[in-house]
Amino acid sequence: MIKNDSLTTVGLGNNSISCAVSHQTTTTIVFISDLHFDYTSRKYKPDNADKWQEEFIDYVKENCKGILCLAGDFFDNYEKTLSFIKKLEENRIVGFFVLGNHDYWNDGTKSHDDIIRLFDDETQNNNYFHLLITGKKYHINDVCVIGDTGWTSFRRKNHVVPLKQFRDLKDAIKVRDFDPKKIRKSHENWVTYANKILSTEKKVLIITHFPMIDFTNKEKDCWWSSQTKLAKRDNYWAVFGHKHNSSLRENNHVSSQRGYVNLSIKYLERMGMNQYSSQSFGTLGKVGDSGELETLNTEALFTFYSPLVVTEVTTDVSLTTEITKRGYKRCAANKVNFSTLASSPEEYIKKVKDIITGYLRNTYIDYTYLDCLSKRVVDAVFSAISFLEKGDFTNAREFITAAVVTGYVYNKMPREIEHMRPVDDYDVMRFYLMFLTMKEYNLGIDSISSVRKHSKNYINFGNVDIYIPSVNECSLSLEAAMIQLKQTPLLLGKV
Repeated sequence: MIKNDSLTTVGLGNNSISCAVSHQTTTTIVFISDLHFDYTSRKYKPDNADKWQEEFIDYVKENCKGILCLAGDFFDNYEKTLSFIKKLEENRIVGFFVLGNHDYWNDGTKSHDDIIRLFDDETQNNNYFHLLITGKKYHINDVCVIGDTGWTSFRRKNHVVPLKQFRDLKDAIKVRDFDPKKIRKSHENWVTYANKILSTEKKVLIITHFPMIDFTNKEKDCWWSSQTKLAKRDNYWAVFGHKHNSSLRENNHVSSQRGYVNLSIKYLERMGMNQYSSQSFGTLGKVGDSGELETLNTEALFTFYSPLVVTEVTTDVSLTTEITKRGYKRCAANKVNFSTLASSPEEYIKKVKDIITGYLRNTYIDYTYLDCLSKRVVDAVFSAISFLEKGDFTNAREFITAAVVTGYVYNKMPREIEHMRPVDDYDVMRFYLMFLTMKEYNLGIDSISSVRKHSKNYINFGNVDIYIPSVNECSLSLEAAMIQLKQTPLLLGKV
């Protein structure tokens, strides 16, 4: 049974709500966020929205037999979101939802509080699909379910960031009386309530739109996540959304975020695909512990390395062109983790260890995350850590491959390792030159803005011209680069 009790929020009644749930003792919890039905291929295309939401409902009815948890952002309009929730209720889909920041958007005549009251009034008699806001709690068997938009504290590194920079958000136009200080207060109220529940209930499922952990790299990222005072306990799973990373996880905080990536009708028809699949959702299953890991394979790292090489320039034209076009795009995407590794390797390795350990701790409140990492990935990560702990950066292939693999963990996306393009020697050369530049000019994490090909100087490596990189307009001279590179076996027989 799903039971609603202890409704303490001002303005809420004390109605008791319950409904039958199939497979009561083996319930699965299925979650997804940021469905953004009115976007296709990252563009606002509201004409497709009805089709996408109907396909979603059809898929859920056919395939999701447990509790469905939706972590916000359905439409750029509160009325359309409300209509969608009513359709879920009409179709007797069992679960919970919270509002995302887009779900509050209107013509600027309604405030956040106005929308919350409206949704609470319109859904208070729901028997199947329930709104979660501060003050409401439900029970699935012995698990207490709570949630809220969650909001943000606008805090990063133990201080509040300047709030003026957030007043140019689209939300400020779409919602009346938009005020970061009010949002921060709503966040504090929610966290106070959540911590009260965590201290009194043995097992808790938390659903929020805003992450309750800090994924920031810079101040303005506080709109996407922030530091929070949510208690660090072992008695809950927390589901979140908002950042539009397909899957982010840290310890018992998990997500399955769709974003603006709904595929076009033509593409789906051409590929014979459906908009939604089992890969679109995250799942928590009420099962036992997943068991001990086998002994790790320390050579597993090199399953993510490729000995790709251009042997003949005249015949390998397409390969040469592909390698040349790559430039420093992959390096730029990894500038944050590499800058930390360059300036604070001990801090970098500790963070990677903490994150991967959290992923391997897979069971809380008798529910296990069923989309965990493959043993191949786990072995590669621990192999990479062992290489980095040696502190020997002169073996460029070993070091760079380890840094790229652990970079996914550092950025809290270890699931993506399975799908990464293997690191080849051309990647190694570019990454290594970027790393040497960061070390030479002492470029820390907060100071790096750009990585690109800038210098006219290049090294002909493996029959391809690899240009010296520019990091924040800082470049090594060709002579300095060669002195550094000659200390690694990477260049032997290559130049």
